[in-house]
Amino acid sequence: MGSLIFLRKLTHFSTPRGLVNLEFYCLSGDSKFRTPLTMCRFFRQLSDSTRAMKFDGAKHKSVTVEMADVNSDYACAVVDEIQMLGCRSRGFSFTRALLGISAEELHLCGDAAAVPLIQEILKVTDDIVKVQYYERLSPLVPLKIPLGSFANIKTGDCIVTFSRREIYRIKKQIENGGKHLCSVVYGSLPPETRTRQATMFNDENSELDVLVASDAIGMGLNLNISRIIFSTLKKFDGVEMRDLYVSEIKQIAGRAGRYRSKFPVGEVTCLDAEDLPLLNSSLSSPSPIIEQAGLFPSFDLLFMYSRLHPMLGMHQILEHFLENAKLSANYFIADCEEMLKVAAVIDELPLNLNDKYIFCISPVDMDDDISSQGLTQFAHSYSRNGIVRLREIFTPGTLKVPKTQTALKELESVHKVLDLYVWLSFHIEDSFPDRELASSQKAICSMLIEEFLERLGWQKPNPKILPGRSRLKSLSSQSARHLF
Repeated sequence: MGSLIFLRKLTHFSTPRGLVNLEFYCLSGDSKFRTPLTMCRFFRQLSDSTRAMKFDGAKHKSVTVEMADVNSDYACAVVDEIQMLGCRSRGFSFTRALLGISAEELHLCGDAAAVPLIQEILKVTDDIVKVQYYERLSPLVPLKIPLGSFANIKTGDCIVTFSRREIYRIKKQIENGGKHLCSVVYGSLPPETRTRQATMFNDENSELDVLVASDAIGMGLNLNISRIIFSTLKKFDGVEMRDLYVSEIKQIAGRAGRYRSKFPVGEVTCLDAEDLPLLNSSLSSPSPIIEQAGLFPSFDLLFMYSRLHPMLGMHQILEHFLENAKLSANYFIADCEEMLKVAAVIDELPLNLNDKYIFCISPVDMDDDISSQGLTQFAHSYSRNGIVRLREIFTPGTLKVPKTQTALKELESVHKVLDLYVWLSFHIEDSFPDRELASSQKAICSMLIEEFLERLGWQKPNPKILPGRSRLKSLSSQSARHLF
């Protein structure tokens, strides 16, 4: 494997429920042993790898898997949630980290379901693989009775549902009971807001003592949850409404009673009795073995392929490549639907293949009108001028605290556009020079969303001075016209 310089010793840490608390210690620059979170103070890269924080004397990096450095040499690297290499959308990033990180020791943490596949993949690399299994350090107890009614909610509970509308409906219903206030966590909230909501829920002095969340709580947040309550065990996965997989149920349920949280025992149940059989059978079953790891072609590979088809645009090159790629049984090509949508939009622009590739792999939701039109504006401006100034699409002084769910969703979309600008500033740095401005506007969006969440509940909103509020302008849709 050409990208590997060292003969590596790989260790896989695994637990039955598919969650691993990284309770090992690493030597930091000042010769003191520190936990991973403490190490992150030396060097952190946050918000989906779009904002870097560097500290003098840093000896460690913490990054999202998409930004894993495969061009430098390391003594030790850790990849958490390695079972995600089987994910249809993000799996290729985990495969890239597994095969590409040049480290003398690579520690892989995650579900035991990934072990056979990893062992099979690494037969051809001459890596030494050592597997260590761990038991959960605190008990997780499936309850025999359902919650039945939100009147039975208690402090430390987390209600899990799978749509944004349901999250706010349940939050309102619980708070109308007059006993509890709810934090909310779901995927389209800005990362800073999700973290803030989790922090307030964890704070014993906060009035927010119940959490209403989506499966976004399954990874990346440390939460003091006593009891997980599934409001449903069905979700829409973008294609169909289906039952949750065993691995999904275990991942979410495992957030209750985490080791060293303030709840020594975790409990899990459902809102309705009809869901208990699936819950209990899932918790008592091993996760299905992961059979394939995701792959996605690098730019160099697509460039070489394009030379065989010089008359094709990016969309046709990508589509043609995907149709003709031949893989071994251990791999699959990642879901490229979003990338193909972007390619179809930018192919009409006078951009070189490398620029088109960067736009195609950028973090944009093409099903979100504001996000997709933001990307289109960035690409058009870049192709015309070679530089994209953020102020071209901003009108200062008009952002406000949203008053409706629709306005909230629009503000979340504006945050996505700003996040996209920051991401592009790291990949085409000289052409997207307003990274600091975009980051400050993202922070304002997050504060406004938090203020909406405060007003939605009982709490009186904290007065905030929000300098330089702005609105994105010039989108075509009526609802977004006030934002762009």
